[in-house]
Amino acid sequence: MISWIAADSRRLFLIVCAIAAVGLLSAQTVRPSCTYAVASFGGEAQQKEAAERGYQEAIAAGHCAPPHARWQFWRG
Repeated sequence: MISWIAADSRRLFLIVCAIAAVGLLSAQTVRPSCTYAVASFGGEAQQKEAAERGYQEAIAAGHCAPPHARWQFWRG
């Protein structure tokens, strides 16, 4: 009786962990592939900021699709 309860609770724990992992993975946002050019002079922080600004400008101009939740790409 005790071993059955322990095995059942381990199985339940694994199922809950798997569901949580899939949920966290699917909730992350991803950026669709997009090509844009940015020129930046300065350190790494300035380059990352310029790249992000360029990406946002490309989205605003309609050249790139905005980020989506990962699960939306699973639909096809």
